[in-house]
Amino acid sequence: MVEKEAILEDKLIQELASGDSQWTYRPDLKTEDDLWNNIREKLNNMNIKKLDGHPITDSEMDQIKSFIKEKAETTYKATVWLSGERGLAQIPLSREDASLGQIHLDAISNRDIAGGQSTYEIINQYQSRKQNDSERDRRFDVTLLINGFPMIHIELKNQSHPYKEAFNQIKKYLIQGKFRGLFGLVQMFVVTNGVDTKYIAANDDPDKLNEKFLSNWVDKNNKPVRDYLKFAHAALNIPHAHLMVGKYSVIDEKAKKLLLLRPYQIHAIEAVKNASKRKESGYVWHTTGSGKTITSFHVTRNLLEIPTIDKSVFLIDRKDLDQQTSASFASYAKVTGDDIGETANTYQLEQRLKSKDRCIIIATRQKLDCLLNKCKSALEANDVSNRYFKIAKEIQSKQVAFVVDECHRAVSGQAKIEIDKFFNTSAKKALWYGFTKPSRKAPSFSYGDIRHSQKI
Repeated sequence: MVEKEAILEDKLIQELASGDSQWTYRPDLKTEDDLWNNIREKLNNMNIKKLDGHPITDSEMDQIKSFIKEKAETTYKATVWLSGERGLAQIPLSREDASLGQIHLDAISNRDIAGGQSTYEIINQYQSRKQNDSERDRRFDVTLLINGFPMIHIELKNQSHPYKEAFNQIKKYLIQGKFRGLFGLVQMFVVTNGVDTKYIAANDDPDKLNEKFLSNWVDKNNKPVRDYLKFAHAALNIPHAHLMVGKYSVIDEKAKKLLLLRPYQIHAIEAVKNASKRKESGYVWHTTGSGKTITSFHVTRNLLEIPTIDKSVFLIDRKDLDQQTSASFASYAKVTGDDIGETANTYQLEQRLKSKDRCIIIATRQKLDCLLNKCKSALEANDVSNRYFKIAKEIQSKQVAFVVDECHRAVSGQAKIEIDKFFNTSAKKALWYGFTKPSRKAPSFSYGDIRHSQKI
């Protein structure tokens, strides 16, 4: 028996709001005014110290609305703002009382996922405001709010309809201008008919919301997750939903559009992060066209979130790839706010490695070899007057993690041993994560699996 859409909707809300989930169902939020009032309450609660006992006034709320609407004009502008500076999206506010000056209100923190002041709410049957009298009433199915802001929209159809009808419904809403204003902030669309569920990065241009970019969720064993309730449990739980729109997204600077990572990329990133916490090294297997550059960027940057890791080095074996990778990483970092440490020469690599800054370092094998040879020579001669003796000691004091592109050719087993001899001390041991393609000689692993090993 085919279940009605209303029943599917109720079951989805129950799944999202039950168990260990931190989603709170808000049946009272049905209109745009309701959402703005909720956001106002959230901003007041999140910024108690900054507001210094003076809650947001009506005229100040008008400022906030204007700012948000301007940022939500396109998905690109919304994404750049929501990503924030180093993961914190803020709203500038000139106080009505001039003596209070100007402040910056915290709105969404991608550093504060599933904790602190981040709140997660579900709304359904939102009443979209009419543009004119001839327009029909439109009610959105289910929308997920982070700190009051709509971030993920879910469109449902029952099993007698293909999921594509839900996708076409979203495109129709875009044409009608329904995803403007507050809903222009939406970063992710989910479409489902209950038995087939897919997601796609939001786009304000309906002509550029292409069906071919719809993605299934897959589990860690590459098994598709099509059922809408299982999808909600796997991909829309907290913290995964916030991670999807807050960390596992990138901007295509050239096309000015948002991209969401595919599940196998996310599984790979998380596998490396978990291995690094255990101080284990390993491989990530990938295939051509699997989005290796984006995945390796996130792997490299996530390593710096481990407090014990001082430096995260992306190692490549050719100068042309060095320039190409630096350009790609710099583009992704415009949204994430990461510091990309390019190394045009050995001296820059030296400065990056010995500094106290936590940044992504991109270097070729040749630059690293050149620097380490100079350091080793000074150490072997015990020449304390040699500047490289001091540099060597400074670098050896760092806990370093290496991410190696095309590791089957970039770093031989012997080369890795030599590098380890320098970086491995009684207190520290270098970590290694190699990206490589499956071959007949290599074990067969799906992309995202990590094999723990001391050798690359």
